[in-house]
Amino acid sequence: MKQMLTRAATILIWLSLIYACYELGIWQLHRAQALNVATAPKPDQPLIELNKIASPGMNMPIKAVNRIVSADGTYSTSYIARDQKLSEDQLANFDVRLLKLSTGHAVLVVREVLTSEFDLIDQPVSITGRLYPRQNVDRAFAKPGELSRIDPALVVSKENPFLYDGYIILQSEKLANAKISELTVVPTPQISQRLPGFYWQHISYVVVWWFMGLLLLIAPAFPQFRSPKAVSKSRGKIGSKK
Repeated sequence: MKQMLTRAATILIWLSLIYACYELGIWQLHRAQALNVATAPKPDQPLIELNKIASPGMNMPIKAVNRIVSADGTYSTSYIARDQKLSEDQLANFDVRLLKLSTGHAVLVVREVLTSEFDLIDQPVSITGRLYPRQNVDRAFAKPGELSRIDPALVVSKENPFLYDGYIILQSEKLANAKISELTVVPTPQISQRLPGFYWQHISYVVVWWFMGLLLLIAPAFPQFRSPKAVSKSRGKIGSKK
């Protein structure tokens, strides 16, 4: 009786471990699918004011990335951002402006592809554009009046202590005199928020857990995992045949 209970308990533990490996694999598979859905491009949401989706001096919230935003202010400083990616195989220089808002804060704006000299704009503007996170990698060696990357940290100063994180790529610009600017605008596709490798990391865990479950499933077929009595009996049968 005791031997039967021990055997039943062993089988129950063995089956439980196999089931646990299967469920852990399913869990990782669901996490991979959820990550895929969460990072997939989404339809653009309605236009929103910049100060309602982000805060100056703070890291950009995830919900603000890719949003179409509006802002009003006056351009105070102009920069050139060299060797920026315009398409898969094309680089260009961008006209980047520091837009001073009525609140006293500021935000970097990629106004257009720079083809000649800066346009002189000395009046208030109303803009709309897509909000992007700051660039972390230098694209070029910066000279005075240039930016090695589009990052508000490079233009923080006593005059501009609090900037919005990230930058806006312009889609439209309206001057105070109601004139709409004609610009060589930069394309504004949604950027992928997918974390490289994370999806496949979850998939690899699925493979690992299910492989472990398979090993447990076939373990009884190997003598090393049998009880000593069962192994000795099987060896005895082989010896008697000889």
